[in-house]
Amino acid sequence: MLAECPEHGYYRGKTCPECKKEGKFLMDDREVRKLSSILIGILRHFPQQFNVKLDSHGWADIDEVVNAIKNKIDRFYWLRKRHVVALALTDEKGRYQLREGKIRATYAHTIEVDLSDLPDADVDTLYYPVTEEELEIVLEQGLLPTDRNKVHLSGSVEKAMEAGKTRVENPVILK
Repeated sequence: MLAECPEHGYYRGKTCPECKKEGKFLMDDREVRKLSSILIGILRHFPQQFNVKLDSHGWADIDEVVNAIKNKIDRFYWLRKRHVVALALTDEKGRYQLREGKIRATYAHTIEVDLSDLPDADVDTLYYPVTEEELEIVLEQGLLPTDRNKVHLSGSVEKAMEAGKTRVENPVILK
């Protein structure tokens, strides 16, 4: 569940993690998953299918995104800017960045965007998941983007495992 605490802002779960009070309901878990999937599609892969304009750095106007989703998908007739902002701010995977009424995806694009202005990661070691079959090839050739424009590295073994398990049960984690 996605909700808003009047004192502490947006959060995921039944109660605010700070004050333990129940806040204002925004979306249930199913709606959060569906909206996140749509946003990722628009911001990483197919903005043209929703008639959303991205600038060269991948930024889109949040109001334009909200209107595009409402116009294309009837069941999101209730969608407002605050729903998109709340989803982006509470995303555990850091998939979104917000700035001055705009939103963008932070990684895994299949369309060409310039992400050189992303903030530097505050980690010393990065990790990457591979399958057993890919391991030897990656060790010989290095990391290369496959179905994305960039290689996505994780800041922890746990995050790399999570990313790797979307493709294989037991990923090998490269440091």
